[in-house]
Amino acid sequence: MLYYIKCSLMRRKAANLITAGISIMLVLLLNLYFGSVRSYQAQLSDLAENVPIFCQITNLNGTMGNGLFISESTVEALEGSGQVKDLSYMAVMMAGEGDFQDAEYSKHLNLYVVGANNARAVGELTNDMIHMESQDTDAFFASDRMECIVNEKVLAKRGWKVGDRITLKCYYYDPASELHKIDIHPMGQTAEAEIVGTMEEISGKTNAISTDVVIPARAARNLFKQSGLTFFADTVTFHVGNPLLLNDFKEEMQNIGLMETSAEAGDSYTGCALVVRDAEFIASATDLRRSIEMLQSFFPVVCILVLLIGYVVSSLAGSSRREEFALMRLQGVKRRRAFLPFLEEQMLLVALGCLVGDAVAVAVSPVSVIVKVNGVLLLAYLIGAMAAYGQMSRKNVVSLLSIRR
Repeated sequence: MLYYIKCSLMRRKAANLITAGISIMLVLLLNLYFGSVRSYQAQLSDLAENVPIFCQITNLNGTMGNGLFISESTVEALEGSGQVKDLSYMAVMMAGEGDFQDAEYSKHLNLYVVGANNARAVGELTNDMIHMESQDTDAFFASDRMECIVNEKVLAKRGWKVGDRITLKCYYYDPASELHKIDIHPMGQTAEAEIVGTMEEISGKTNAISTDVVIPARAARNLFKQSGLTFFADTVTFHVGNPLLLNDFKEEMQNIGLMETSAEAGDSYTGCALVVRDAEFIASATDLRRSIEMLQSFFPVVCILVLLIGYVVSSLAGSSRREEFALMRLQGVKRRRAFLPFLEEQMLLVALGCLVGDAVAVAVSPVSVIVKVNGVLLLAYLIGAMAAYGQMSRKNVVSLLSIRR
């Protein structure tokens, strides 16, 4: 009798160790599974920063990205769009120093003035190439004051210095000009600007000449408005705000009035088309989405596998304790209540296994993943265990006691 009790206790202990060990293993495997899904999702979210989608307004056939006439309404729509970030735009004007007769403009127009909303808009200019004492560069570009940054070579040549106020007579490019023959007209008044900084020499990306004077974009727009003229931007570039909403972005751009480029369209200076360089992003996002979908498609299989493991392990654990179950039945305990202690003990072992597995997984998995793992494991295992013990409870006492081991 003692031998029988000892063997029964050993079998019970072995079954408990197996249950706890399998629970630990399942916790680690499920952490690996959910961690992989989360990793791919994080990569997809970070893709917008790692692979930004660059956009540029061009003419309809896509042959020109600068030297265009881009309407102020388009610029304003892009400024107010939540789908656009890093908006850069500039307008190019010619100017001469001081007030002079319009008939003599050819002698005096020797300065290229650019109105820009940030340094990136001005060719290869960067913030570290601009030197200012009284304010930072971003504050300068965001203002609407008639202040300017002057090319260092121009500053030295003309004997200007920071703090000087210079008088500029500006001329604008006529949007009604014929192709390959752009006319310029006086803006009708002079503008006095204070030199607040200098910039290093650059090779202009937006035109073939060097940029001499830079003023804030809002100041340039005010200058056009005060002269009773319509403002046009020369160049507009930006990035997609949220590349994961690329279709919504393209729909909004169509509503703004920007079209797709067409190779069949003729040459024009009108900036009305949008080039979206999204091929690399789409390829990367497609690969990541496929990986996520493939992993997520295995989720039902994972749940069924855990359920089956719970069923098999619980069946093996229950088979070693049939006598205990039969004894409870002989004492008058109903079938459904008789297996509850066994189920509770089994789930307690699974919970302990989860805690041990969580202690190992917490070093590499976030809390959200660990919570999801525990939820899936406990629920699926519980269903499997209930099925196993439910099947055992349906057997009568005689059959339970007559099974030989």
